[in-house]
Parts: sequence; structure tokens; C-alpha cells
Amino acid sequence: MTLSQRDKKALIICAGFLIVFVALQFILVPALDRKQELADSIAAKETALGEILSLQREYAGLSRMNMAETDILSRRAKGFSLFSFLDTLAEKSGVKDNVAYMKPSSRTFNDKNYAISMVKIKLNTLYLKELVDFLYSVESSRNGVHIRSLSLSKTGKDQTMLDAIVEAETLVKGGAA
Repeated sequence: MTLSQRDKKALIICAGFLIVFVALQFILVPALDRKQELADSIAAKETALGEILSLQREYAGLSRMNMAETDILSRRAKGFSLFSFLDTLAEKSGVKDNVAYMKPSSRTFNDKNYAISMVKIKLNTLYLKELVDFLYSVESSRNGVHIRSLSLSKTGKDQTMLDAIVEAETLVKGGAA
């Protein structure tokens, strides 16, 4: 069977298209898909690395805070009690007579090595300056005592005095609240 010159050219063109199609379909397209998969994988790993670095910074910060809290615990007087500490500060700052009640509580952690000691203090009819002096003495002490919450309401005939509920907390060792 002999083919004419025209048929031979058509057959060569078809074979060329077939070769180009096979090359595109089975070589170039999978290579481009693999390149995209690798680019996506790199982007995902960069994101994961960013998260790891962020967590590393956060862990380092928490470790520093833990060391600071441990240092505070080691510097405290042996018989430290949050209740007596706040009672003493109330007396020193002149708000002892305004104390309606002081309610201590505590929350232990799972490992039982540490606990959070809390005291809720209700202060009646005091001036803003007296309250600020008391709060400043609590927060500026070197015993690691922090104000957890503060609730204020105006009182008195001309609404110039305050009633306050202050919740203070600190970390204590050994679950001793």
C-alpha cells in the first residue's frame, strides 16, 4: 500500500500532534501539577514554621513569667497569708474602718504544688483617693499580689463616695491558701 505525498504529510502532522499531545498530557501537565503541589507544601510548612516560632516566643515569655513568680514566692516571708497581708495594707492605707467583709478562698491546680489564694473585700463609703492608695499599695507590693477584679458604685448623700468590691489574688506554694 502506497500513500500519496499528501497522505504522508497528513499522517506526519497527525503523528506530530499525537506526540505533542502525549508529551503535554503525560510529561508537562504532571510536572506542572507536581510543581504546584511542592509550592503549596512549602507554603504550608512556612505557615507551620511561623506558628512554631510564635509558640516558641510565647513559651519563652511564659518561662520568664514562671521564673519571676517563683522568685516572688521564694522572697516572701515564711508565714505569708493573703488575708493578713490585705488586712495589714487596709490598716496602713487607712481603709480598715471601711471594710465590710473579707472573704478568703483558694483554687488548687491539678499538680497540687501551687494554688491561687483569693480574697474578696467589700469596702463601704470611702473616697476615691483612699481607694486608689489602697489599690496602689496592693499592686506595688513585692509579694506578687494582683487585683483580679474591681467593682465600684457611687454612694453617699451627694454621690461623692464609693462602695467597692475588690478581688485580689496571688500564687501560693504547696496548696496552702
